[in-house]
Amino acid sequence: MAKKKGRNRKSFERILSMYKYKNTVARLSNYPVLKQLGWRHLDMDNTTLTYIPVYENLELPAGTAAPISIIERFIREASHHLILSCCPCRSENQCQDFDPDFGCTFLGPAVLDVDPEVGRLVSMEEALEHLHQATEAGLVSCLGKFKLDAIMLGVRDHNNLMTICHCCPCCCLSTSIPHASRETRDTVVRLDGLSIAVDAEKCNGCGACEKVCMFKQIEVVDKMAVIGEECKGCGRCAMVCKQGAISVTIDDPSYIDACIARIGSKVDVGT
Repeated sequence: MAKKKGRNRKSFERILSMYKYKNTVARLSNYPVLKQLGWRHLDMDNTTLTYIPVYENLELPAGTAAPISIIERFIREASHHLILSCCPCRSENQCQDFDPDFGCTFLGPAVLDVDPEVGRLVSMEEALEHLHQATEAGLVSCLGKFKLDAIMLGVRDHNNLMTICHCCPCCCLSTSIPHASRETRDTVVRLDGLSIAVDAEKCNGCGACEKVCMFKQIEVVDKMAVIGEECKGCGRCAMVCKQGAISVTIDDPSYIDACIARIGSKVDVGT
């Protein structure tokens, strides 16, 4: 049974209220003096987050597993699994399109520090089912290490806490990324070996892709979608393109192992 070491419900909810001001918090990363005073406590040098695209027409090398298997492998290897009682981003920003009570998943022995009122321990099978439900609901999952989550949950050792956010394009904390410093923006790393391209002959400049890009990395110029250099590869643009003009491609068959090695070097989810 988990010990009540972490945030109780009351203190957890106080911290959640900060998510209403996520854009302001992101802007603070642009000020060197604030970085020296407090931003360093977020340990951004050891932060890494990667979006795992679930676009059904993702182009993969023959015989290569889909990207979601990256998350599935971490879930299977984790010693402990926890599902948060709500999504901080959706609940605090009053999401109208997705369930605010559909919480994030956390992995590793550090979840034993989380108060049972804040999140519930689940089995590996339940964590896998939660992931699949997120995908079916149209949420795109992001995984990695983020010390702010450990602070929010009252976890002492953030090196043993892996975050799996199930993100909506309207309320997710990542929507504040365009307001942050370049250093902070670069903590969200595109999936290894992934590229996104626009077919000029198919694109009609409708702008649907531009509306769903929470990183503000795609815009319509002269009636054609143009992808920015800081695209994080979530694949939402391809999901909504009715013309089939946007392709999401992975060329390197070893991309899964490369991603697991990169994220695994930052956070240990085993015993």
